[in-house]
Amino acid sequence: MDRKVATELIIQSIVKSKLKYQDLAKAIGSSLIWTTHALHGQATMDEEAATKVGEMLSLTQELVESLQQIPTRAFVQATPTDPTLYRLTEMMQAYGPAIKAVINEMFGDGAMSGIDFKMDVERVENSNGARVKITLDGKFLPFNKF
Repeated sequence: MDRKVATELIIQSIVKSKLKYQDLAKAIGSSLIWTTHALHGQATMDEEAATKVGEMLSLTQELVESLQQIPTRAFVQATPTDPTLYRLTEMMQAYGPAIKAVINEMFGDGAMSGIDFKMDVERVENSNGARVKITLDGKFLPFNKF
């Protein structure tokens, strides 16, 4: 089954089940962000995790198997219209060069890994309204000279 179609069916199953991503993450012993990432077709679950999620969501065997396929990882190339995705894109466009400059100043010529990487999202209460705290934690990868 096409991974994109499978992902849409899996997300529909999550909505129908009324389970939260956090419930599924806890059940398979993985982080909330990674589990959500995998359920959105961007990471590969092992057989045990895929089977557990399949049981919880009453997925077909074909959908369980799709969770174990290596995905083609990608993000929308056009400007996103969803407000959250648009703002995240806007933040990287505005602050990305500064973040890169600070990383290079602190670590040297290289980049932060998106493979050896962790991310967390937290809700932080504030007197002016709730705030979103996103933590990006990636290994530094120096560029090789040859």
